[in-house]
Amino acid sequence: MIFGIKENVLTMYGTIWEYDGQAFIYYLNALESKYAEIIIRLHTYGGDVFAGNLICNAIERSNSKIKIIVDGLAASMGAVIILSATDVEIVNNGYVMIHAPHSGSYGNAKDHESSAKLLRLMEDNFIDKLMMRTGKTREEVALWLTADTWLGAQEAQDLGIVASVIPASVSTVYPAFDPDDVGEAEVYNMYGALLTNLPTPAASILDKPQLPQSNFNDNMKQLLITAFALQGLNAQSSDTAVLDALQKKFSDTEAAGNLEKIGKEAAEAKLKQYEDGRVKSLIDGAEAALGKKFSDDEKKTYETIGATSGVEALELVFKTVVPAKPAAPNIGAVIQNGSGKGAAAAGRENWDFAQWQKEDPKGLEKMAAEDTEKFQALFNAKYQK
Repeated sequence: MIFGIKENVLTMYGTIWEYDGQAFIYYLNALESKYAEIIIRLHTYGGDVFAGNLICNAIERSNSKIKIIVDGLAASMGAVIILSATDVEIVNNGYVMIHAPHSGSYGNAKDHESSAKLLRLMEDNFIDKLMMRTGKTREEVALWLTADTWLGAQEAQDLGIVASVIPASVSTVYPAFDPDDVGEAEVYNMYGALLTNLPTPAASILDKPQLPQSNFNDNMKQLLITAFALQGLNAQSSDTAVLDALQKKFSDTEAAGNLEKIGKEAAEAKLKQYEDGRVKSLIDGAEAALGKKFSDDEKKTYETIGATSGVEALELVFKTVVPAKPAAPNIGAVIQNGSGKGAAAAGRENWDFAQWQKEDPKGLEKMAAEDTEKFQALFNAKYQK
């Protein structure tokens, strides 16, 4: 998901991916330390069930008063998440979609039977939450899960799934349409095009001046130890020990302010040089694996991803570009309530909006957040706006 933070508001837009549960808990804990009341703005067509359950549990056990506002769509696992708070609002042109959990499995008959058992356990959990919220019988709720059950804002309020309906915060309202005809992914993208002004990226919540971020790998730590002549440390020392040594190095200097700035700039320059080298190595490796040279535009795109989103994000991109041997899926990563189709190969300059939706929905999310002009052009072309 794309997380954003502005004061006590945590925005969550996009697909719920495998590690988004841990990310949500991190950001929620940071807000809980500052605010007694927290607002979560949600727009999602679902995703990983285990990550979604982590989000639900964190909301339910929070000591802060939490309100959830559905900005456009709460589908699949998103519909389950809104059941974890009692104060839930939805925009008057928004939707809720409920269905049973989906999965794929690989292996022998026992493997498939095990996957089926897990899906039934998840489905029972969904039914229990819906019964508790709506007061409906098990038979009534179970019927909702037999297909994609779409609820308009007023119907969701009438059933008790949301507490109230509020005016939409966007000026453009789509004409009436049947969400069953387009599916949850398309409904999500239609509203997503109107919600491109995200608040401050969530990572900026830790806006205190700090040294280069922790979670260093051994090479990064060795660069810092060498650059600042830190005594008694090596690449295997803990991140905390390296950061403490750097702080002491700065504070022990008479001109601590100036030297700290110079030292940080030197460290950042060395780290940038190291990260640039890793990005180049990844690009060269992908070219070798594909047996082709990337165009200048493609290289620039990959370099931008590495510089702005990190080497790990670029590695994930290349996992969708470079062919890999088939492997048995991890049920924790595979089970999603949204679509889970694979990404396409490189050379996406001529993709239209529909092809992005089909082949790389997560890439489309990233484009909506980081390249709004391109996203809006594709969106306008599809919907003839």
